[in-house]
Amino acid sequence: MKANKILLILTGGTICSFTTSKGEQAPDVERAKALIVQKFRESDSPYCGEECTQFSVVSPLDILSENMTVLHWNTLIRELRTYDFSLYDGVVILHGTDTLAYTAAMLSVILSGLQIPVILVSSQLALANPNANGTANFKAAVELIVNGIKPNVYVTYRNEEGYGRALTKTMYVHYAAHLLQCAIRSNNFYSCDMTPISTENAVFEGTKSLGEKPLLYDPHFNGLFACVLKIDPYVGLDYSKLSLIGIDAIIHGTYHSSTVETNPNIKEVDCSHYSIIHLKKMCDQHTPPISLFIEPYVKTTYESTGEVLRAGIMPIKDLTSEMAYVKTLIGCSLGYRGVDLQNYLHHNVNNEHLPTQVEADTF
Repeated sequence: MKANKILLILTGGTICSFTTSKGEQAPDVERAKALIVQKFRESDSPYCGEECTQFSVVSPLDILSENMTVLHWNTLIRELRTYDFSLYDGVVILHGTDTLAYTAAMLSVILSGLQIPVILVSSQLALANPNANGTANFKAAVELIVNGIKPNVYVTYRNEEGYGRALTKTMYVHYAAHLLQCAIRSNNFYSCDMTPISTENAVFEGTKSLGEKPLLYDPHFNGLFACVLKIDPYVGLDYSKLSLIGIDAIIHGTYHSSTVETNPNIKEVDCSHYSIIHLKKMCDQHTPPISLFIEPYVKTTYESTGEVLRAGIMPIKDLTSEMAYVKTLIGCSLGYRGVDLQNYLHHNVNNEHLPTQVEADTF
């Protein structure tokens, strides 16, 4: 068999980190370049030999993923535009866990239509730690590429679930468009259609991404602009204290019942600024008006949600919170506003709409 050529892109994160003289973990992609390939060559993968796999290694970023910014994303986007993907059978991107789901969502949109698979790989511990899952995650990604996974953007990650003798280690492949952020106090990742794969020789058919020409190459796409505000609801959220300067759209989260505060019902004092309706008025008074969305939104009969929709606040359906933010950011960067932006969010770019969500009725 001919050797599979894989473009290996390092961005930093724990998977590219080493212990400093202060005893802290810090990224060092130059050291990580050799180590990740070396560990794969020493693995039990049937494709570990150079006659089976060849790597071209680049490192456009060298940061911990909690330090990821829209500017860093633009650096990555500019770098991706310089690569001739026709020279490769697949791409593996090493990325930190903290913002993995956001970068995965972003890449699943802008790379939809790319003719080779792209797989993001992380590690819960530095590679030098024998308990790290990064080597196994990387091995699975390479095997999926060699075994012919269909072109799309994916994530491979091994979860460790249970305790003691009941602890199980299961390797999963996720569609990047559906990946959720790792929960606090957890090292595991989940998605609605995550699929277990073999740790001996990973195989997964996958689904080909939509489109023919990725947004990455669209001349109208000039990178991302940090113009979207993401808000999570909490008791005491005071909208009058928000600055909306430089904001084109707001993604407002909801409680688990698709609800958010609309009427504090306090007669003794004016507390209207605690209502999302107050935020809507702030958005409407802005020039130009700011698009205000709520998510997640599923069918509900609560009066408060009805008030939200009747006020003209637009619901985002069937997207992860990470994808809702990223897709809004991309839409605004393409110049969409208002209803056009809402239509873009409902437009299927790369099967990003969740299959398990319930369609909502219109109030």
